[in-house]
Amino acid sequence: MPEIPGVRVAVIGGSAIMGSDFPRGFEGVEIIEDGVVYDTPFGPTAPFTHASVDGLEFLFVPFHGITREIRNTAPNSAAERVFYVLLKAEVRKILGCALCGSTNRLLDPGDVVIPDGFVDYTTKRAQSLTRSLREKGVDVDIIMYRLHQPFCPTLSRLLIEGAEQVGFRRVFRRGVVGVAEGPRLESPSEIRLRYTNVGVDVVTMNLVPEVLFAREIGACYATLQLVSNYGEGLLDTTWSGPEVFKEFRERWCRPAAKALLWALREIDPEDMSCGCGGHRWKTMFP
Repeated sequence: MPEIPGVRVAVIGGSAIMGSDFPRGFEGVEIIEDGVVYDTPFGPTAPFTHASVDGLEFLFVPFHGITREIRNTAPNSAAERVFYVLLKAEVRKILGCALCGSTNRLLDPGDVVIPDGFVDYTTKRAQSLTRSLREKGVDVDIIMYRLHQPFCPTLSRLLIEGAEQVGFRRVFRRGVVGVAEGPRLESPSEIRLRYTNVGVDVVTMNLVPEVLFAREIGACYATLQLVSNYGEGLLDTTWSGPEVFKEFRERWCRPAAKALLWALREIDPEDMSCGCGGHRWKTMFP
C-alpha cells in the first residue's frame, strides 16, 4: 500500500458534488496522484486523490469514503478509515459537503446552509476514532473533546463567500443540521416531531462522525449543506426521488464543487486563530 503523504488540507466529498468530476475537472487543479487506496487498521480505504490548487496540496475522498464494500456504520466504517488517513497526514483543515432535506419551511431546494450546530440522531456510528484505534491494538492517546464551536467559523466564512461567489441564490450563514441514521428517508411524523418542532433546519446522513473525528484529531471542519428537497410532509409531497435528485445534481453539483474550490484557494493551513484545536485534551480515563 502507498505511504500516506503529509498534507494539511482535506476535502470530504458528498452527494452535493457527485457527478461534478471534482477535483480533476476544474481549472487550476493539478492531480498529483489519483485513485490511491491507503491501508488502515480498519481495512483499505476508498480511492483518494492527492491534488493541489494554486500550490496548496489537499487530499480528496468522494462520498464520505463510502463504497459498495465500505459502509458508514461501525465497526470498520468509512469514517474510521478516512480519518485514520487524515490523522496520519496531519490534516488541520477539512471541508465537507452534502445534500440535505429542508425541515424548516423557510428553506427551499437550491438554498445553501453553512451550519453552526448539529443534533445527532444516529445510533450505529463510531463515536471515537482514538478508542476505535485502541481496540485495533494501535497505541494512541485517547482524546476527549468539547463540541463548543463544532464548525470552524473561519472555514464556514470561506464556504459562505464561495457559495455566494459562484451564484447560489440564497446562502444561510447559520443553521442546525439533524443527522439521521439512514439509509432510508424520514417519515412525515419523524420530520415534524424530531426535526421541525425542535428547531432543526435541515436533515442529512453523514455529518456524524465527520464533525466529531475532526475535533478529535485537532482539525478545523466546516460543511456546505445544499438543500435538495423538502423533508417528507413539510411542503411538497409530489416529488419522486430518482428524477428529482438527478435533475438537481445536474444543475447544482458543479456550482457546489466550485464553491468548495473557491474556499480551498483561500485557506491558510497554518492559521489556527479560530481556536478549534483548543477544545480537546488527552483523557484521564481508559
